[in-house]
Amino acid sequence: MYSRDTGLSFALYAYAASVLARAAAGARAPKMTKGEASRMVSSLLDAHGVAGGARLFDRQRVVGVMLGTAELFFEHREEGEALVCAALVYRFHGEPRPGVLEGFFDAESRGEADTGGGALDYRPESRSLLLTRTYLEPAPAEEFAADVRRLAAASLAWGGEVLERVAARGE
Repeated sequence: MYSRDTGLSFALYAYAASVLARAAAGARAPKMTKGEASRMVSSLLDAHGVAGGARLFDRQRVVGVMLGTAELFFEHREEGEALVCAALVYRFHGEPRPGVLEGFFDAESRGEADTGGGALDYRPESRSLLLTRTYLEPAPAEEFAADVRRLAAASLAWGGEVLERVAARGE
């Protein structure tokens, strides 16, 4: 609490209080360490009988796996300390025709199909349309596996049914 007896100007006191408040808020922000992300993905791979190793993100930045016919990618982003799970919807052979991506994003906004808890994401460097879900905190293994299975199933529906509808509309 500010008091004139401290000898500090009110401006300095207010500045110090705001710095301390931001630091406290930052300390409470959820963060996903590389080890936690590796454990989550390893538990998923183990549950599906896929060999992965306990320290996946030590050797590579992105881990790709097949879950049935769904193509999945897991990336630990150190700058945001998050685990990003991505399920491939469609990989374009070249740049998408004008209106195609908008058709997909319009379908998402209209709720034409379940996104599996994720959101559509287009990555121009790989020309990939994905459903992505980001984890800022570790999730229990069973919950994470169920989330990923739902995301994978949704990506297959988007790559089939929704793709056909978008193409039929001429977008």
